[in-house]
Amino acid sequence: MEHEELIEKYIQNGLTPEEKKVVDHLINADPNFKGNLKAHLNLKKAISASDDDAFKKLLNEIESTHTTKRRNYTKWIVAASIVLLVGLSSILSINNKPSNDELFSSYFEPYRNVIQPIERGNNFQDEKTIAFTAYEKGEYKKAFELFSKLHTSTNEPYYLFYQANALLKLEKAKEAVPLLLKHLKTKDTLTEKSRWYLALAYLKLNNKVEAKKTLKKVLTESTYKTKEANELLKKIK
Repeated sequence: MEHEELIEKYIQNGLTPEEKKVVDHLINADPNFKGNLKAHLNLKKAISASDDDAFKKLLNEIESTHTTKRRNYTKWIVAASIVLLVGLSSILSINNKPSNDELFSSYFEPYRNVIQPIERGNNFQDEKTIAFTAYEKGEYKKAFELFSKLHTSTNEPYYLFYQANALLKLEKAKEAVPLLLKHLKTKDTLTEKSRWYLALAYLKLNNKVEAKKTLKKVLTESTYKTKEANELLKKIK
């Protein structure tokens, strides 16, 4: 096994008992191997440094522990550490960005009931009232089924909008998309809201191209959730 591979496994605590014996022997018998191992260990410490002061102190320690003969090598390690830290910082920044699913969860909230205000204590409940009561209670499966039935019988476009919202809450974004697209072809007081929810549906489906395109339309229209659309555009991976 190559020395570099042994060093890498040593740093990651992945040596087998046999490999550990080989490393122990090399540390005692091979000064170059020992120095190389120490340099790698110092580099690992540098990467793990939690703040700038600790990092600078560690770099000074690295340089002071080497002889004049090895000073050029030390400077190379220091430079490599800095480059690696910058790269690592960028990678971590990218990896720490929330996933599209997490972004959906952060930005999605079912649109409130503005169609059928629920009067508590009212014993008379028609199908429309029952549907929106279920929606407000978070009984989205029941609400969806009732909205679907009501849309078939009345052809009121806002039922499409609330069906889609219920489906999004049920994590059925794929089924919500055609309903929102259909609603966008109508004209009612909720049509301007549909594009925002369509963008979220695409995001839930990891369709970044359509999500971004739809969010840009939200910004162009400037009627609903403009600020949130601008934020979301910057966060989508």
